[in-house]
Amino acid sequence: MNKRLAAACTAAGCMTLAALASNTANAFEGGVSPYPAGAAGTSIAAMPPIPGLFVLEQFSYSHSNGLYDNSGNKLPIPFSISAPSMTTRLLAAYPVTVLGAGLYSQLVVPVVSLHTDIVGQSQRHNGLSNITISPAILKWSVTRNLAIVTGFDIALANGAYNQDRPSVAVGYTSWQPVFSFRYNVPNGIDVGMTNRFLINRENGDTGYRSGSAYVADFTAGWNFGKWKVGVVGGYLNQFTDDKVNGATVANNRARSLALGPSIAYDAGAFNININYQQGVYAANTSKSSAVWLNIAIPLWAKPPGPGNGI
Repeated sequence: MNKRLAAACTAAGCMTLAALASNTANAFEGGVSPYPAGAAGTSIAAMPPIPGLFVLEQFSYSHSNGLYDNSGNKLPIPFSISAPSMTTRLLAAYPVTVLGAGLYSQLVVPVVSLHTDIVGQSQRHNGLSNITISPAILKWSVTRNLAIVTGFDIALANGAYNQDRPSVAVGYTSWQPVFSFRYNVPNGIDVGMTNRFLINRENGDTGYRSGSAYVADFTAGWNFGKWKVGVVGGYLNQFTDDKVNGATVANNRARSLALGPSIAYDAGAFNININYQQGVYAANTSKSSAVWLNIAIPLWAKPPGPGNGI
């Protein structure tokens, strides 16, 4: 077995879970995507409307027991991996506008416990995954119900990474431009999507460069007063090849889809969401399922008033 049997969780919680076997390569170095598709849940384009400091705590448990080839067929490799995680997202909302948009910035700090059992070899590793920073996020309130958000996330090459064993972090930086929209009607329809591109840098320790990919997080549901019910999910499609020391790894692009039910409650002082995302399809990666608990709380918010709103 290859030493790079790896899987992890990043900025918003659990990542795509996969591994490398002796005769089977899986997309992304170590089988790990630098962003966990579906992590946004119901928070897509849900930016606070007034200046302040806010926190979103995300708790997740992800599990996978299968690897899939380029045609989406399950491989005969004994494989099981699970990853409980806790991710803290700190969001600052500023009392200014830029190009008519509200201005925000974000810091994402994930901690992961990774349990692997591959071909009878079991390991457990805990630690800090890759920290993500969003220097500037812009939100336009196009109408009362429609919001558009764009930003640029940087997943840093830090955390508990080790090229010789399964790790809870990746060993390279990932540049991630993001564009989101949300149409949300009180006591009515609620739909949203985040479009994200993963532009991955080379791992300086291994000479491996994971390919670029497109990720879509989505939510759709209905508001009933303070309650919201619906579905959430995530889709990943790698559109360039991995490379090792400049050589292309052919027929090895990751694709995955997961979705499932979601319920949320807005208590005013805090917002809570529980969702479950079942792995539906996977190619050149693992088919993983995850349960998420998300709690959003304002740490400090200035009451709205003349000159204070965004």
